[in-house]
Amino acid sequence: MTVEPAAAASSADAHGPTGVEVLIAQLAARGVRRIFGVPGGECSLDVIDAARRWRGTGGDAGNGNGIEFVLARSESAAAIMAAVHAELTGSLGVVLTTRGPGLANAVNGIAYAALDRAPLLLIADGWEDDEAFVSYQRFDQMKVLEPLVKGSLRLNGAAPLHALGPLFDLALAAPMGPVYLEVTATGMRAPARSHSMLWPTRSATASPPPPMEDILEARDLVARAERPVIIAGLQAREQRATGALRKLVTRWKCPVFTTYKGKGVIADDDPHLIGHYLGGPGETPLMSGADLIILVGADPIEFPPKRWPWHAPVLELAAHPFERQYVMPRQSLTGDLADALAGIESAARAGGWKPEQLIEAKSDIRGRALSGFAIGISPQRVIEAVRIALAPDAVITVDAGAHMLPAMALTEARRPRQVLISKGLATMAFALPAAIGAALADPGQRVVALIGDGGLMMCAGELATAAQAGCRLTVVVFNDSRLTLIEVKQHRRQLPLVGVICSPTDFSQVAEGFGCKGLRVERARDLVPALVQAMAGEGPVVVDVVVDPTPYREQIAALRG
Repeated sequence: MTVEPAAAASSADAHGPTGVEVLIAQLAARGVRRIFGVPGGECSLDVIDAARRWRGTGGDAGNGNGIEFVLARSESAAAIMAAVHAELTGSLGVVLTTRGPGLANAVNGIAYAALDRAPLLLIADGWEDDEAFVSYQRFDQMKVLEPLVKGSLRLNGAAPLHALGPLFDLALAAPMGPVYLEVTATGMRAPARSHSMLWPTRSATASPPPPMEDILEARDLVARAERPVIIAGLQAREQRATGALRKLVTRWKCPVFTTYKGKGVIADDDPHLIGHYLGGPGETPLMSGADLIILVGADPIEFPPKRWPWHAPVLELAAHPFERQYVMPRQSLTGDLADALAGIESAARAGGWKPEQLIEAKSDIRGRALSGFAIGISPQRVIEAVRIALAPDAVITVDAGAHMLPAMALTEARRPRQVLISKGLATMAFALPAAIGAALADPGQRVVALIGDGGLMMCAGELATAAQAGCRLTVVVFNDSRLTLIEVKQHRRQLPLVGVICSPTDFSQVAEGFGCKGLRVERARDLVPALVQAMAGEGPVVVDVVVDPTPYREQIAALRG
């Protein structure tokens, strides 16, 4: 939708702030500390300069040091950095691009924010109202973004300034997602009314509790369940919801699967946590034996593109309704997740699941992730070495590709958002920019990006961003010179091996060229020492590991079916 001004400004105040100063004040009021992007020569320069000069006043959100601009090497990566930074800080993410090619190149990152539910503002230049004669770099930018953004606003004067606050709050409202602001010199440089600076922010409010009659009906389902199974998703990552879910699981003593986005809501070392829900054979023994399946904050974007195969009734707990349902539940509790979980907790009773069943199921899934024989360094051996070298509180980002299956199954998270992945969009070239966003969100935190060679090829320039920003991160490359996940699908269809083999690349040398430290590992005995050395470094380090892709085929079949 297009956000309309809440009130029209009657006239500009020659002594008041400019439009860009209003913009920056509104961003600061929502906790924005960094803007990521690739600037053009128009209004993006005004935004960068005003952000640099921002000092804040009195009780507002200014930190006295301005808002930092982080120069990325591509707009799509900048959008992912901003989105992940927002996910980890709880603020609004901001990405800045020029018009035309800059905005077009950002679309993949905007799609990540849309499908992976991240609050993101895209700011891009537009053409002035009196420049209708221009065709150069011109297309309808709002229409390009329309399927992806929750709202948009064109800032071509003082009047629309009053709609900035509502636009930003829309990005932060559930379900969170991207919004678009198109700026012009008229809107950025002209004086605005002084009170525009004071436009109030809408404080985040929890969803209302589900209706009591719905809770009572859900309690009846819960009370009759003897073999419940829980699938927890991305909405359960919020602190109150995580606490309430953990309390319910302790009482109910039932098996839990998380989605990839929900990893960590139940700690991986909890005996009730079995693994991730992939709709594969590893889940079958417990899911087929369940007499009630409870979806706790699981968003439809998190589920695999295959039909729901289970026959047990489904109880859905969700913070808000969804545009498209993956499975039709027997009943839905829509509202605050913590309240919904508290409402059904006392009806739960430990019942039909025996501890040994959970132990066996968890061991089976781990065994599936470890399956496959390799002559060289196996992917799972890389993950095990990362676990040895890594601090237990480190943040891990995982790229799309065959390596994500053992990476997600074998890494351990103790808290939500400790392991980050793109699931709704499932885009390659996610892990490196996500790691940069995470490293800047908490500079004292060790961050590790697990990425395939195909994914790194798509965003290798961001190694220079990591070096320039002084990010404390380690990039582990699963280098097999091929697009393995696609190769496996090609093999299943008995098609010739065409279009999936890449020429060999030494990413340790690539890293050195971008200003990072580079290490290359070709022998298994060198793996742990190289990772220990990398994770002791203060700046970005790339560990290029030559892996044998042979186990992937068996792992994919074992985990996904």
